[in-house]
Amino acid sequence: MSDKLQSTSDKSESLAKHSPDNAASIEKDIVQNYQSQQSKRTEVKPYDISVKHSFIPERLTALEIINERFARQFRIGLFNLLRRNTDVITSPIEPKTFKEFSHISATYHLNLVHLNPLRGSCLFSFSPELVFIVVDTLFGGDGHTTNMETEGREFTHTEQEIIRRVLDLALTTYQNSWIDVYSIETEYIRSEVESKFTNITSSPDDVVLTSTFLIEIGSFKATFCICIPYTMVEPIKELLIKPPIESQTHQDDNVWMSSLTSGIKQSTVELVANFTNIQTTVAKLLALKVNDILDIEKPTSLDVTIGGVPVLKGQYGSVNKQYAIQVEQISNPVLEQLNEGVFNE
Repeated sequence: MSDKLQSTSDKSESLAKHSPDNAASIEKDIVQNYQSQQSKRTEVKPYDISVKHSFIPERLTALEIINERFARQFRIGLFNLLRRNTDVITSPIEPKTFKEFSHISATYHLNLVHLNPLRGSCLFSFSPELVFIVVDTLFGGDGHTTNMETEGREFTHTEQEIIRRVLDLALTTYQNSWIDVYSIETEYIRSEVESKFTNITSSPDDVVLTSTFLIEIGSFKATFCICIPYTMVEPIKELLIKPPIESQTHQDDNVWMSSLTSGIKQSTVELVANFTNIQTTVAKLLALKVNDILDIEKPTSLDVTIGGVPVLKGQYGSVNKQYAIQVEQISNPVLEQLNEGVFNE
């Protein structure tokens, strides 16, 4: 009897589940789940494999070292220009799409530059704050720009001339920073207000390498940015991956050699003329007495040494009642080079 009652209750529960109200509720849940899935799908961003996205698999170590050198030399150049305590701090290189860079640099002063012989153009960008700080400092101020309105304001002719002076300093410094990696020549092309007119990339989604520098002049801060398309440096990518080998320029070598040669020539040394060598035994040496005479043959030539190293050969004689040696041959090639002035060429 209990089994029959149990089966009857199961059937009633099954009928209750399939009642019209429950069916409507189930259908409503299904619709809500579908809509939520559709809303999640709208958040998915399309990925075009034909476009180079902002991901550089290799670390461009040499380019980071170039930026460090540029920061050090640019700091010295700004100090000489402004005569104020200046610091330039470099940040890690950030790969971005050109669209992202354009959004960040909307108010920047953009300058198109060629890095010959690399193909294409890059951007040297000054923040408005940097321009106003430099202008105020050069005209005797302290660089105070708190109340200066920057957005929507065009630079005056005077400000553009000062920007050009700072840009020329940056271009010269940046060119020198590349010497040990790859020989480039910076060339200023023109200035633009908006990045869309620069055309340094063929597509807004192309990758650019953004190097940002924080410039501190006194107690005020501003930014300076160098934007290089990845396609521009891709042909020399292998050079930028490996750290550069430190090497001195030919001019530096000549200065160092000249200083070293001058120092060597002023050094004090002791010349020792070895008149003769006598071979004997310990027994004969012990038997020697005062006034004993050692028989020797007068040498035809003498070896002159410095610290045991032979440097000269000459004949023994006298001049003006003084013993002397007439130089016949220079034995050491280093002395010959010093005498000829080879190191000073």
